Amino acid sequence: MFKSWKEVQAVTDVPIKNEINLGLDRLEMFLANLGNPQDKLKAIHIGGTNGKGSTLRLLESVLREEEMNVGVFHSPAYQYINDQISVNGVMISDEEMMEMIKVFYAHGLEEAELTEFELHTAMAFYYFAEIKKVDFALVEVGLGGREDSTNILLPILSIITNIGYDHLGFLGDTLEKIAYHKAGIIKVSIPVISGVIQDEAKKVIEQEAQEKYAKCMFINDDFTYYLDDVQQEEFSFRSQDIDIPHIRIPFQGSHQVANASLAIMAYLTLAEMGYVKRKDKNLLSAFRKARHPGRLEIVNENPLIVLDGAHNAEAVDALVTFIKRKFSEKNVYIVFSALVDKPVESMIHQLEEVATEMIFTSFDFNRAAKAEDLFQVCSHPKKVVEEDWEIAIKQLLPRLNEDSVLLITGSLYFISEIRTYLL
Repeated sequence: MFKSWKEVQAVTDVPIKNEINLGLDRLEMFLANLGNPQDKLKAIHIGGTNGKGSTLRLLESVLREEEMNVGVFHSPAYQYINDQISVNGVMISDEEMMEMIKVFYAHGLEEAELTEFELHTAMAFYYFAEIKKVDFALVEVGLGGREDSTNILLPILSIITNIGYDHLGFLGDTLEKIAYHKAGIIKVSIPVISGVIQDEAKKVIEQEAQEKYAKCMFINDDFTYYLDDVQQEEFSFRSQDIDIPHIRIPFQGSHQVANASLAIMAYLTLAEMGYVKRKDKNLLSAFRKARHPGRLEIVNENPLIVLDGAHNAEAVDALVTFIKRKFSEKNVYIVFSALVDKPVESMIHQLEEVATEMIFTSFDFNRAAKAEDLFQVCSHPKKVVEEDWEIAIKQLLPRLNEDSVLLITGSLYFISEIRTYLL
């Protein structure tokens, strides 16, 4: 399996740009050469600041329980770039990627000048439509929404999980500006489900939906949830005419219940539209089987090691709440790294509340913050800086015991590297 696009380029010499370059024109022209495979998909498009991946995985599990063939495109990778494209939980193989690149060369890839993410998006659309011919494609937005390359899709359903401060350099520094980018995935007459709760962000989404004659369903307004057992993440779901009690999810953190509610509303909407038949028994069973790597994931029991891609302030807030509830009696050692365009100061100060010691490091990524810069922001009395994350972890592991937990968090790209190393 390929760990990076550099490895792909080493065996194919494929021309791609390692950069963020928002806009749809390049990919639109290239997909037209391929016969617009994205137009052949029944796609659910999932955007938002946090919770995209969890909502996707829960909905995927439900659709697979219905014996549907389900394609998933998510980012960033959990472990290998192959795992960003999968069908029924099986990631695309190296050989399939190579064959697709040959096809792409024959249709103008060299002249297209695509970025890595644009090429990956094109591969996902082509793989789902032409090779695997999936029943449903669950497509996660890469960055923002309005100008994200996945937004070439015309989905059957759109989901906007929530709005928070993230990628400020690309999306703007207010909730309204960020919501404007997220709301860009709303399409004419296509229903949209949202977990957004801030009034200023909701207004932006409502306006976009009204302009596009799209039915818009908000959490707490059109559907909601009630926690039955906080410790076990058990809850009940309720919409205007549907009540589903005693729902369990395997994801840690009470914030995941909101994501699960979005997935339920998406499933019910698909049933109402005639794409699936509603079966509450299948829903309950599927949720228990769902898995989401890198989100409050326990990768080792002794010593206890937890990975969580808390990559912005809202995600860190949910993580801190979870730590207080689950690990209040343990020594919590936090290894942290983040991207330079994140609100690292507020993220670090939130983590200081629950940390016994904080270790700052970095990783091989063009937008990764320097460990020393993160270290200087921190005011915790016990803090360490080590630029090499592998050395940082090796030095820390012998100090862990049954009364401690190692929490590795920050950038999802960082978590991907760590996960590959630990597993």
